Amino acid sequence: MTTQDAPGKRHPLTDNWITIFGFTITVTFFIAESIIILLDLFYGTHNPYIGILIYLVAPAFLIFGLLLIPFGMWREHRRRLRGIKHKALPIFDLNSPRHRFYLGFFVVGTTLFVILSMVGSYQAYHITESTAFCGTVCHQVMLPEYTAYQNSPHARVDCVKCHIGPGANWYVKSKISGLYQVYSVLTKSYTLPIDTPIEELRPARDTCEECHWPEKFYQSIEKSIVAYASDDENTPYQVDLLLNVGGATGDASSHGIHWHIGLDHKLEYYPLDDDRQIIPWVRVTYEDGRVFEYIDEENSDFDREAMDEEKIRTMDCIDCHNRPSHRYLSPIQAINSAMQAGAIDPKITNIKAILLDAMQEEYETTPEALEAIQSAVLSNFSDEIASNEALKQSIDKAIDQAQKIYRTNVFTEWNVDWKAYPWNIGHFQFPGCYRCHDDNHRTLDPEPKAISNDCNLCHTIIRQGEGWDEIASMEYKKQSFYHPRGYGDDWAGQNCHECHSPDAM
Repeated sequence: MTTQDAPGKRHPLTDNWITIFGFTITVTFFIAESIIILLDLFYGTHNPYIGILIYLVAPAFLIFGLLLIPFGMWREHRRRLRGIKHKALPIFDLNSPRHRFYLGFFVVGTTLFVILSMVGSYQAYHITESTAFCGTVCHQVMLPEYTAYQNSPHARVDCVKCHIGPGANWYVKSKISGLYQVYSVLTKSYTLPIDTPIEELRPARDTCEECHWPEKFYQSIEKSIVAYASDDENTPYQVDLLLNVGGATGDASSHGIHWHIGLDHKLEYYPLDDDRQIIPWVRVTYEDGRVFEYIDEENSDFDREAMDEEKIRTMDCIDCHNRPSHRYLSPIQAINSAMQAGAIDPKITNIKAILLDAMQEEYETTPEALEAIQSAVLSNFSDEIASNEALKQSIDKAIDQAQKIYRTNVFTEWNVDWKAYPWNIGHFQFPGCYRCHDDNHRTLDPEPKAISNDCNLCHTIIRQGEGWDEIASMEYKKQSFYHPRGYGDDWAGQNCHECHSPDAM
């Protein structure tokens, strides 16, 4: 395409600085992009920065250069229509010392600018991806989650390792989602407590399995649980379990708790609610072609024919370990743990009941709660601590620990506590395992099979006892569970969470 701007002479519309600059950018980044893509295809990489360079930075410059080419041509055409004569491009002569100086200055200056820009961009990226930024700068509304994270087993794992993971695709997706989150924070259009982003979480194979080895077989693991009664003696009850973790190695069939993510079958389920607490349908497909469908016979809200196939989920780690870094303990659990660890002296008379009553009250603000906890404890021991320095130190330590428990597990201003988010490991305070293991999920065969709720499928009790003397003399032996506090077998036929859930307490 040319335009005549002088008699007998034509100059192409591409003969302008903008188009030439755009063409230079396009060619340069096209070559660089091609080389990087070839390297990525042949050698592969899990480095997210390479993915960002390939799929974000380079394409952006390519598009920018391509847009400059027609823009420069259009601008040049408009100039000539207005009668502005074409200006010849300047002549650059390397034989001229002054021209060589200009070239050197331009090259050095441009190189420094590019390097500084790259370093600045890299550091800016790292800052926005840092845990401190996520928890304190841009996401102040996420203070409860940030606090819980700092007290979790994954406190040394950066937030982005789990919430984004490697690769450019999820990085872009997270930033698009982040735009709406920023808007919600600025306009205060979010709801409290903040919803768990279940739908936006990556599969465990892309995050958890980067560190946790799914093919690893585990034997049974011993776990000890200690709870204290709300009586004057803070009577302890201890139960030791063998958790049948299991799994599978190589071609072996999987069993134990990790059977659910075994290698020889695929486990799928269909939830009715966003929190995946109501599961009326389960399907197990084995490698040899066997398929078993289990349907909850007592769920009248479920219609197999109306089931949305797109909502069927393949089970992975986070369906049980659903809050690995953001769990809020109930006052009962937190106090029990603190007493077992010695942070709260279990020999202080009635301390469990006093703290439990104070921490379960409703408060308007956190400072009000912390003051109330301190006042409740001191009012019960004012006479004793006046003449007993050792007891006073134990009481002060118990108050400090109770206040710490409250600060890290209850966030009144955010409507967040242990009741806000279901926890699927176990079955004590939430349905957890009983979402499926309830003896109600059955196949439609003439001789139906049920998903059993036999406790021994997952764990075996090897020791249990109540009271200081009985616990000291416990012996290892396989045994059935007996409920402490004199309940005997009255609990039989009920699931734990029916009495210990937020709704029941």
